[in-house]
Amino acid sequence: MGAAAPNVDILLDGKELPDADFISYVVERDMNQPDMAAVVITNQNDVYSPDIKIGSELEVKVGDKSTSIFKGEVLGAEATYKGGETTKLLIRGVNKMHRLLRGRKSKTFQKMSDQQIVNQICSAAGLTLDWKHEKSIQYDHVFQHNLTDLEFIRMRAARLGCHVWCVGSKLIVKEPDLTTTSPIKLSVDEGGNLRHFHPRISSAAVYKKVTVRGWNPEAKEEIVGEAQSQKSSLGDQNAVDACGDLGKEETFTVDHPIWSKEEADALAKARLREHNLSFLTGEAECSGNAELELGTVITITANANAKDPFNGKYYVVGITHRHTMPKSKDGGFVSIIKLARDAQGG
Repeated sequence: MGAAAPNVDILLDGKELPDADFISYVVERDMNQPDMAAVVITNQNDVYSPDIKIGSELEVKVGDKSTSIFKGEVLGAEATYKGGETTKLLIRGVNKMHRLLRGRKSKTFQKMSDQQIVNQICSAAGLTLDWKHEKSIQYDHVFQHNLTDLEFIRMRAARLGCHVWCVGSKLIVKEPDLTTTSPIKLSVDEGGNLRHFHPRISSAAVYKKVTVRGWNPEAKEEIVGEAQSQKSSLGDQNAVDACGDLGKEETFTVDHPIWSKEEADALAKARLREHNLSFLTGEAECSGNAELELGTVITITANANAKDPFNGKYYVVGITHRHTMPKSKDGGFVSIIKLARDAQGG
């Protein structure tokens, strides 16, 4: 049976389309990528197709509170004309993060931190920056060589272990905050709100320690940074302990230019977190929830009657919202969540 179908508001340039013309939408949100929306509406007698303009503002709101789950710009449209059937129009939208993908550039940034560099790029693209990282490292020279702005931002963010996403006109670049849990709780058990949960454990990329090595040609000395596995706030047993003997491996990184121990330590910590968050990943499908947000921690109960390693807290790295009218077996409003975790157990 389909999920509940709450109120849906589709807005083009701030003007709400009639509810009777709505057919379906899919909103895709993933870390480090622009949000995408595909909205299907009726277009009988070409009511909408003549007025669709590239760059128009597109917004999708859901529920009694009219919670916005997508806000972006129209990048394209597709029409379907078929004799004897309703004419349809598919509107494709992408959030404003896509502006960072237009055109490759070569630039030099001098005496600036990553936050200052990214803020300058955001301002030029009409975006504001929400930045959070424990370190502020200033570099003498940073080169953006034949890269799009988004490729360059993702590269700089990855060095520090930050994830990148966008909400409205705000670009968010932050380290994962695994200590703060949202109030969203999902359960598979009878009466729960999870329709499907598919977690998987893999020890392939789990490491106890990451060492970053580099060379300072001016001081003619080696630079070494290290990060070691710590207790996780996402579960009783961190990834390294859960993997037993297979979690005792160490890895080295020598292919990144570094100029200070502070930078090497930050890079080592980022690599270690990235590796260990791949320990437990999965997808969960639940009744549509417009309150889900990237970069948050939610709680999932796979089995309330057992000490299940899959019970516990998960970091949200991707969200898909699907809504089809009229309600049918596969219709209604559902949300699919992509998850990551560096631990197991509740």
